[in-house]
Amino acid sequence: MNALIRQADRYVVIGNPIAHSMSPFIHADFAAQLDLPLQYERVLAPLNGFVQTVAALKAAGVKGANVTVPFKLEAFALASARPHTLTSAAEFAQAVNTLKFNADGTMLGDNTDGGGLCRDLNRQLRVLGMHLEQCQILMIGAGGAASGCVAAFQQAGVQHLTVLNRTVSKARELAQRAEAIDLPAAGGGFDTPPSHFDIPGAPVVIVNASSSSLNGEVPALHPDWFQRAVLAYDMMYAAEPTPFMRSLSNRDLPCSDGLGMLVFQAQQAFEVWTGQAPNALETLTKVRQALLAKAKQQ
Repeated sequence: MNALIRQADRYVVIGNPIAHSMSPFIHADFAAQLDLPLQYERVLAPLNGFVQTVAALKAAGVKGANVTVPFKLEAFALASARPHTLTSAAEFAQAVNTLKFNADGTMLGDNTDGGGLCRDLNRQLRVLGMHLEQCQILMIGAGGAASGCVAAFQQAGVQHLTVLNRTVSKARELAQRAEAIDLPAAGGGFDTPPSHFDIPGAPVVIVNASSSSLNGEVPALHPDWFQRAVLAYDMMYAAEPTPFMRSLSNRDLPCSDGLGMLVFQAQQAFEVWTGQAPNALETLTKVRQALLAKAKQQ
């Protein structure tokens, strides 16, 4: 009888630090929903030992890994080497957050951050009777978090992308890269008004991809952006509304933190590994409850 019991496939999340990661909670819930035998754990990799850690995990029979700070660039470099493969999202982002270890010894490197963001944005836009295909994106920030989402915006059919950043040259550089994959785009400084750009009249979804909320800061956007905005989204998340969300509390504008992005990018990674799609909304409710409970204990 025991011979018929399927051995649990092993997956991990690699980072440094890693103790705070909610990924084990999320993936355990996904597996429980689908009645899949799956083991998922945190792995603390030495700052100079990511490649060795991945090699050891592969040798131990681990099937795949999520990769978080500060190893996404190293994961990209590792998965870029032949005979491994990269998805188009990972190639554009130049960063990998999901590794799949194939039976033949090769790896697939993917970046599910942008896909997770788009799934969560569309979830919230549906409430408003909209879809990303009908909208344009105003993205605050031009760093790694921002570039990780551009390819997904293009695939989701976003009409236009405007990138605003403290360093204007970085905003324009990311906009040029977006245009190279056929996503109309423009870049400017935080205070640049929409009239400065040749942009469509489509509704605006504002996405804060900067680290400003971590520092308690809020980028000062030109007020005209809010006249056509239908949704504001901060990639950061916490038990309480982020500084960016609080700065918009006096506006009649739906706001969200990035907890949904976290759960939906995990859902996409789970699909890459298992070929099955769990109910991310069900898990998101549980993760939100766990986050609030943890905040009350502190």
